[in-house]
Amino acid sequence: MKSGSVSRMFWRYTIPSVTAMLVSAAYQIVDGIFIGHAMGGEGLAAINMSWPWIGVLLAIGMMIGIGTGVQCGIAQGEGDLLRASRIMGQGFWALMLLGLVSGLLLVNFSTFFLVLQGAEEGVGSLGRDYLRVMGFAAPLVLASIAIPFWVRNLGAPGFATLCMATGAVANIILDYLFIMHLGWELKGAAVATVLAESFSIAMGLFFIFSTRNRVPLNQGFLKLRPFLLGRVLATGFSSMLMYIYISFVVLLHNLLFMAYGGTLQVAAFTVVGYVLTLYYMFAEGVSGGMQPLVSYYKGEENPRNIRQVTGLAMAVVLGTGVLMTSTVMLVPGLAVWFFVSGDPELSAAASLGMRLHLFALFLDGFIVLTASFLQSMGMARKATMITLGNMFIQLPFLFILPKIIGLQGVWIALPLSNVVLASIVSVFFFREMKKLKRKGEREG
Repeated sequence: MKSGSVSRMFWRYTIPSVTAMLVSAAYQIVDGIFIGHAMGGEGLAAINMSWPWIGVLLAIGMMIGIGTGVQCGIAQGEGDLLRASRIMGQGFWALMLLGLVSGLLLVNFSTFFLVLQGAEEGVGSLGRDYLRVMGFAAPLVLASIAIPFWVRNLGAPGFATLCMATGAVANIILDYLFIMHLGWELKGAAVATVLAESFSIAMGLFFIFSTRNRVPLNQGFLKLRPFLLGRVLATGFSSMLMYIYISFVVLLHNLLFMAYGGTLQVAAFTVVGYVLTLYYMFAEGVSGGMQPLVSYYKGEENPRNIRQVTGLAMAVVLGTGVLMTSTVMLVPGLAVWFFVSGDPELSAAASLGMRLHLFALFLDGFIVLTASFLQSMGMARKATMITLGNMFIQLPFLFILPKIIGLQGVWIALPLSNVVLASIVSVFFFREMKKLKRKGEREG
């Protein structure tokens, strides 16, 4: 990081990070493709009603992964490898403790979680099978999200991507075997996901405990240090809130779609959600590539490099977002085709949903990247404010618009709220960038 050009370092970290997040998205998208073709609308609705609770697991994994990664990156930038090692140890404690608690809750309350959304008998049974498997494997689910972040921050972004790619390939093979060949339905999708993620975890752990890790793990690194653990979790808290926000949004949409359109609309929303997930994970991937660099340059007190890295990240995220938004508006049926066959009613509902729900898709990337930038700079409070704002701004749109214009109001609530939030978030972002510019000019 000290000797390489900023743009070269950006691409060195961002390409593997984006690839890794797209691979992570593939776990969900591939499940949806197999489920859509094997079980149709009922299977898609069941997986979508399960997702808010799986999203909570992913949120906790992101908090642990990014919180540990940011603090470890700052410690490395400051040259304090002993502290970096101890931070890694707290990450392992967080995986174990939070994994056991969250998994226990998911296993025992899976039926309640589905009934809460109005799941009918067939959808509820499928969803319960999925949630129970994921609940029993909760520590593994958290580790599959967190460990690639650790490997990336420890200087091996390419290997982190390889870990996740191995799991993704395994997931495709196991999905086909368990869903299409053995007919295990959603239970098969869950088992395939957990087994595939185990390959990624094993590879990541091998690197962390090997001599290739640039942060030597000292003998007492696994000692529980509550203050340091709290610091790690506080740093990653806004990332957790972002995923909680997504789960909360999916939950509310499921409730409203059941009220205004029924299971068909929930299934259509599932298909639209996969496209949104693809772009969201891309933006998270760019954020993940930017984060170690911004954190390191923050520790090094190099404002010019911070501005250059952040500017590159914004250009990539917004450019890709505008391209995806245009494609979805012009040919919405292209994405629908991957998930739906032989159901013209579902295809039509999903195509309309694409145009209504995703017309401001690129703003999601801007919001995600701004929150990540502030978080990487150690401004956890501001990053958390953006994430909380994302939740609270959207609520009035979801509660008011459906009452006025019905089903279409459910579809357009998210993009309209993103327009409002992005206008506010831009003030935070440009203010911090101006501060960095002035600081860089003073330093000459």
